[in-house]
Amino acid sequence: MPGVLRTVVGYTGGSTPNPTYESIGDHTEALRVTFDPRAVSAALLLTTFWTSHQPMPMTFTGHQYRSAVFWHDDEQRALAEDVRLSLMPADTPFSCPLDNTALERAGSFYRAEEYHQRFLQKQRSGMLWSPNI
Repeated sequence: MPGVLRTVVGYTGGSTPNPTYESIGDHTEALRVTFDPRAVSAALLLTTFWTSHQPMPMTFTGHQYRSAVFWHDDEQRALAEDVRLSLMPADTPFSCPLDNTALERAGSFYRAEEYHQRFLQKQRSGMLWSPNI
């Protein structure tokens, strides 16, 4: 997406020190997005996320694959809430898939292993890496 400068896959939202894919503890897999706000707005990034994302059902109890948007300050929290609310269908204000995405304060972020970075790009090019190779 134009304006996105960098993405990093990692783990956040938990208390386990130095999580890994094999030992993730209570963290959630996450994507850190660095962007140029002159080229793309945070609202457009959030809209793109929510319109292309399929969150895990509420009945899913694990942390690793749950859907969450992690915010750093009150301005980011308010924007995430506003964008989500603007995308919710008016006729079904409850039990909407957008409700399956938590909004939480960002904590420590731990970079995931290299084989997780640009995973889809590696998979498409036939270079899917595994820690066991």
